[in-house]
Amino acid sequence: MAVHWVNYDLNKAGQDYTKLIDYLKSHQNWARPLKSSFFVKTSLTASQLRDGIKQHIDGNDDIVVVTVTGQSWATYGISPNLNEWMKKNL
Repeated sequence: MAVHWVNYDLNKAGQDYTKLIDYLKSHQNWARPLKSSFFVKTSLTASQLRDGIKQHIDGNDDIVVVTVTGQSWATYGISPNLNEWMKKNL
């Protein structure tokens, strides 16, 4: 099971994020560290997750999916709950 960091920009003004967010939350475990990013714990590869995301966005949107190793990380201004999630999952 890998953790991927998903970052997105939905470029059309007034776009509805509901389908994308519901898809990201449908995986085994997830956290939302910033407004336009998620950590997603899943058995999918980064490419498979990206392809799944593409079904829930427009063709002009931007997506970056990075597999997180957890070797080193630091936060500032992030909730204690998110820090705990990161300690347990990264």
